Amino acid sequence: MTLRKLDKSEWHAYCDRLSKDLVGSRSGSATVSLAVNHEAIAEWVPLLGIAYEPKKDLFEIILQDLEHWVHHPQTFYEDEGPRGVAGLEIIDAQGLRHTLSLFQSIKFTRMAKE
Repeated sequence: MTLRKLDKSEWHAYCDRLSKDLVGSRSGSATVSLAVNHEAIAEWVPLLGIAYEPKKDLFEIILQDLEHWVHHPQTFYEDEGPRGVAGLEIIDAQGLRHTLSLFQSIKFTRMAKE
């Protein structure tokens, strides 16, 4: 697995693209677990989308029956496995780690950097 730190300028476009790939996936929505500082918040539920709103400086993680917000994120990592995105980690201003672990990797179409 390869851990990659994304620049803040990439966050919005990355989340838009990832959410579009989720919707367009032949296998349906990805199943994920969500943990905050290693404490499980949700286990193996469908991931419906993820968004970053720059004006509010906020990540919104949308799971089946749960919306989770990360205010004032400082760092955003992608964990890429051989089959695509295997996980995401967002670290907020207080140092809390919000970790998404994917049961099945998401094939992800990256946009070329401009």
